[in-house]
Amino acid sequence: MARQDWYPGHMVVTQKVIRDLAPYLSCFIEVVDARAPELTRHRPLAQWVGRTPVVVVLNKSDTAEPLVTKRWLKWYREHGTPAVALSADTPQAPERLRRVIMQAVNGPYRVSVVGLPNLGKSTVLNRMVGRHRVKTGGKPGLTRGPQWIRLNDGWEWLDLPGVITPHKSRDWRLKLLGVVPIDADQTLQVATHAWALYHPDASGEAWLEWGAHRGYLQKGGGVDAQRTAQAIITGFRQARLGKISLEMPQRLS
Repeated sequence: MARQDWYPGHMVVTQKVIRDLAPYLSCFIEVVDARAPELTRHRPLAQWVGRTPVVVVLNKSDTAEPLVTKRWLKWYREHGTPAVALSADTPQAPERLRRVIMQAVNGPYRVSVVGLPNLGKSTVLNRMVGRHRVKTGGKPGLTRGPQWIRLNDGWEWLDLPGVITPHKSRDWRLKLLGVVPIDADQTLQVATHAWALYHPDASGEAWLEWGAHRGYLQKGGGVDAQRTAQAIITGFRQARLGKISLEMPQRLS
């Protein structure tokens, strides 16, 4: 059964922190997944931040279709939202993000990093502050409380826990992207959806044949469906199966 109440208490606290601090911040950095920028935005954030500007970071851009990402950047520009596509773990990321922030708002710079869990918020922050003072990992919700980091250049950075709404936790795309956990009984279903992204005309069992060819077998020779499914999900997340985007901007205009 799909979870319907995955809403940890620390996320409730995050709402209040954002509302309270928004008037004192230069801007918010909302980290989203470049493969699904609007799906991975947190809609209530617009009400929480008030008049404080939001800069959208399309993270993990190296896993998305480049042409689609360019269309997304144009789409955000047309909607008056500063945005940049990058991969947070690359050397170029800090300078590119700083440039966009400085074009969007004036100093002094007091910036908060927000967004759904496991999209790279802490990685973005670590790159920006130049040292690994914020924990990162692949488990949604790892960041638990507000963390201020003040730098010698006058910039101040605030890291916040992930935020998500309960109704979104049922979306298989968010499970595939790693934003919310995949229950053990959902792995095969999510893998089937992922396989169809790359092979829309293939039969429903085609991904099992792929697993057999890869040697994901059980004792006795049968295909290990769970192992195959996990390999497909990991292959999607790391773009081993190819770069792909889950959303097209014209569908949202």
